[in-house]
Amino acid sequence: MKETDKKIYDFKSDVLFKYSLANDQDHDSLYLLKLFIEGILNIQCQDIKVLNPDLNRNHVEDKDMILDIRVTVASGEQIDIEMQKSSFSVSQRHRFQLYGAKMLTYQEKKGNKYQFIIPVYQIIFINDIDSDNLQLYDTYQSRNKEGKLEKNNLMNRVYVQVPYINVIKQYKELDKFSELELAIYILANGITDDIMKLKESKVIEIMKDKMERFNQDDELRLAAYNRELNIYAHEMELEENYQNGKAEGKAEGREEGIGIGKEEGIKIGKKEEKKNLTNQLFKSKYPNEDSSILNDLEIEVYDLIFKMLLEDQSLEKIKNVIKK
Repeated sequence: MKETDKKIYDFKSDVLFKYSLANDQDHDSLYLLKLFIEGILNIQCQDIKVLNPDLNRNHVEDKDMILDIRVTVASGEQIDIEMQKSSFSVSQRHRFQLYGAKMLTYQEKKGNKYQFIIPVYQIIFINDIDSDNLQLYDTYQSRNKEGKLEKNNLMNRVYVQVPYINVIKQYKELDKFSELELAIYILANGITDDIMKLKESKVIEIMKDKMERFNQDDELRLAAYNRELNIYAHEMELEENYQNGKAEGKAEGREEGIGIGKEEGIKIGKKEEKKNLTNQLFKSKYPNEDSSILNDLEIEVYDLIFKMLLEDQSLEKIKNVIKK
């Protein structure tokens, strides 16, 4: 296949993501921006202006270029929206916080009065789930140790943990999804067959059209493809260095695994994964409860308890399931 034949179907491509949202003269882009801002931040958008609409084709292939969308709304708030295809890391978290701080310092000019500094918001769509915060929207603001929001708080950050929409999908049919949930589902999975079976969804129609139009632009599509290759090559280099550093640990792990059959090992691994996810969600819901009651359960029981926790069923009902 020629490089120019390569299509981009994944909305987690930050080039396709920016292409879909950055044009405030386009009704469909404005619809998506309003959907995300109002649905995630609960900020009403009577007017939206994109501050950095340009998608510079000459620099798109640079793996370090940040293709965010910065907007202001009629009430004055500044909002930065970003797609991050990689996982959480210390350096990424630091960058997100530093970028939020820069949005504030950009407003500081000589002679300005600090009371006129405008609050800033970040919406970061990330292709990962923080195991300590199992939720679709993970929100951060400045609070004291009692959990009270700092007065006149200026910085607000929301991580949209994109893969978590597939957890919701396990217990909620797609035809019951809101337009916002459908948009996030498409970000996670693309325009899938089950999505195309749904009728009368404006967000599906818009995102499908955006993807098709993007792929008709050979120059931009090729730049996006090359950017993905550059990012992938960089990640593989980092991964190789990491794996080399783990060589001794891997050898020890192989020794410990001697005598365990392949199928049994897979089963144990799946059970441990279910246990950890259920344990994490349980602790987030009931931080003062003893989570040891979740030890040594069957996989099916972990699945059931996880579902009950998502549905906010009572602790008493959960304990009754464990006792059976």
